[in-house]
Amino acid sequence: MKKTAIFLFVLSTLLTSAWAQAPRQNYRQFFFNPYLYNSAFAGLSGNKELNVVYKKQLMGFKDAPASVGANLQLPTSGKVVLAFNFTSNTEALLRNTSMTGTFGYVVPIDKNQSLRFGLTGGIGLKRLNLTAEELNTGDPAMINAASANYYADGRFGVAYTNAGLRIGVALTELFQSDPFADEFNKFSIANLQNRTYSASYRFRLDQFERFAVEPYVIYHQAADKTYNAWEAAALAHFHNKVWTGVSYHQQKGAALFFGLDVMEKLRFSYSYEFPPFRSDVSTFSSHELQLTIRLGKNNDAAKPAYPSRSMSRFRK
Repeated sequence: MKKTAIFLFVLSTLLTSAWAQAPRQNYRQFFFNPYLYNSAFAGLSGNKELNVVYKKQLMGFKDAPASVGANLQLPTSGKVVLAFNFTSNTEALLRNTSMTGTFGYVVPIDKNQSLRFGLTGGIGLKRLNLTAEELNTGDPAMINAASANYYADGRFGVAYTNAGLRIGVALTELFQSDPFADEFNKFSIANLQNRTYSASYRFRLDQFERFAVEPYVIYHQAADKTYNAWEAAALAHFHNKVWTGVSYHQQKGAALFFGLDVMEKLRFSYSYEFPPFRSDVSTFSSHELQLTIRLGKNNDAAKPAYPSRSMSRFRK
């Protein structure tokens, strides 16, 4: 029992530190669904969409991190955007589940420019994934450690869009709470040091907009500066139907992208993340798949992700 208590104390300390300091975002495909990075980008496409994402890190490595999530984005006929998000992350003995809702507001500046805001709030649940055999020890400390711990989850983002330009700033942790507290209400306003900065621009290469190149940069800032990291990427788009690209993350290394739009109803994008260059587990790669299902017809009142500046001149 003494060994169990020591194990739980050390594990709780490590997990609490990791939860408090580690950056929230683990995905690589910012261009596909930027809402996962910044609440202000909710409803950016102008369509009602259901998005699904799955990521498996260090494929083949036992107890490697895995993430699965789904979000529903609902731009209205006015300036309001609503979104709902579910995310579940697992890593070794840890499972973290979050259920949130987002209220977004779009302030039009002119035909192609807008300022967007997004506020996300909800609850999260953190627990240790212990087997029935581990729970059957009768040790109260072990049973208590395996119980669910709820916490308040909140994010806020601001974004500026102008035709192909997107600039965003996001506060990715509004509340600070003890993941092993006995009561839900033991939380406070966080120090707001967990942030994500992003900038991208889509260059159209011909007057008919059949080809485009989209570079972007992201900077993740964490309360623990050891998690600070930048990421840069470039994509090539063909007829808005097929895209491919490459990115480099300061800590995770390089990744390749490939995606396809099927009849403007279904979109999917795949990311292959190469093994880290400097790592003891350098033989393991990571994989990420994102899927978008467009619901209903296009929302004519909402601004599309990349408003066209030239196609109307060539349509008959």
